[in-house]
Amino acid sequence: MKGVYLLLALCFSTPTLQAGDSQSNTPQLQRLLTLVDQRLQLMKDVAAYKYANDIAIENKQREKTVLASAVASARQQRLDPTTLEPFFHLQIKWAKIIQKDWIESWKAAGRESDKYEVAADLKAEIRPQLIALGVRLVEQLPLALPELKNAASFDKYLDAVNVTITTRFVTSEMKRELLQSLLQVRQFAPGESAGLAAILRSGVLRVGTTGDYPPFSFIDNTSGKLSGIDIDLAHNLAGSLGVELQLISTSWPHLMADLAVNKYDVGMSGISRTLLRQRTAFFSDAYSSGGKTPIARCDASAQFNSLNKIDQGSVRVVVNPGGTNEKFVRQHIKKADIIVYPDNTRIFQQIVDKHADVMITDAIEVKLQQRLHPELCAAMPGELFTHSEKGYLMAQDIALKEYVNAWLREVTQGGLIKATFSSYLAQ
Repeated sequence: MKGVYLLLALCFSTPTLQAGDSQSNTPQLQRLLTLVDQRLQLMKDVAAYKYANDIAIENKQREKTVLASAVASARQQRLDPTTLEPFFHLQIKWAKIIQKDWIESWKAAGRESDKYEVAADLKAEIRPQLIALGVRLVEQLPLALPELKNAASFDKYLDAVNVTITTRFVTSEMKRELLQSLLQVRQFAPGESAGLAAILRSGVLRVGTTGDYPPFSFIDNTSGKLSGIDIDLAHNLAGSLGVELQLISTSWPHLMADLAVNKYDVGMSGISRTLLRQRTAFFSDAYSSGGKTPIARCDASAQFNSLNKIDQGSVRVVVNPGGTNEKFVRQHIKKADIIVYPDNTRIFQQIVDKHADVMITDAIEVKLQQRLHPELCAAMPGELFTHSEKGYLMAQDIALKEYVNAWLREVTQGGLIKATFSSYLAQ
């Protein structure tokens, strides 16, 4: 889930407005309507692709996924998802109507689907444009709200809709529906869009995860999807809440900043509970404990069985950026060469390939990497430089914290935590 498919999987974009361009004086509502119309204009291309490839117009599963993504993204703009749903549903309904009308018009003209040529490929060319345009649309909505709320009259703004929405097959009644749906949208007050109440109201739990930290969160080589202890547990947490799960990509350097701007609700990625992080966020109770310990090639591991032996001028210490591993290394390694390697999924291969000598990381990761890379061994088996605990990161909403802790107690006592760890760490 890397990138969000917003609003419609059935419509796409033309070049979008840029800040400071010739549209800079355009009223914000008109900009919003222009974005809507750009997407609707492309329904002809979408219909052509589906007609030529014999693809059904309606895809209920895709609509469900797209709606969940749109609702979750709207919360980042402090938009109340429940008041936006009529607008989202309307976009999906319009997309299907317009596509159907185009296909019916081609059939009536005698154009056969197996001979119909299309200008762009749906997945490779059109869908990436959808992602970019969807982001712009959701960003534009809150900018247009002041104009909508200060509307002098419904008819005045209906005139703007009639002038701006020029897509074929869009009727006057459809335009009236569009304006009515926009007038329902409201923004949250500061802080109102985060926390347990917002999750339940939106029907979506947004889990922030890095996707680069086995065994907690990583890309499965076979399926290409996110896997790991925390991914499995995230599905269970969403199920306990009775909401959809949306996995949001974050990174160690941007973990706290992404939480601060409400990009996700709960961080689940093997995150260490630190005092610095707890200044601005809440953590759940610990669900895993351990500490920092070194890993090296087995034939050289005895050379690195103490911090003093590691911190030598001839030693190359590799570290991933932005997390507690780098913080520990910066604090304790003064003589050795520190190599910051940005790809956490391949960092241990650097040691195997002799581009680095040792890495200091969490004991649970050392245990996993020994199994994945037989050439690597714990340099200090059973010994730790530090003690740390892992928990789930979230905004400072006490109701959400209490719920996550209650869920953690339940899945711990029921054996799910132990079983999930075992499934990823078993030899």
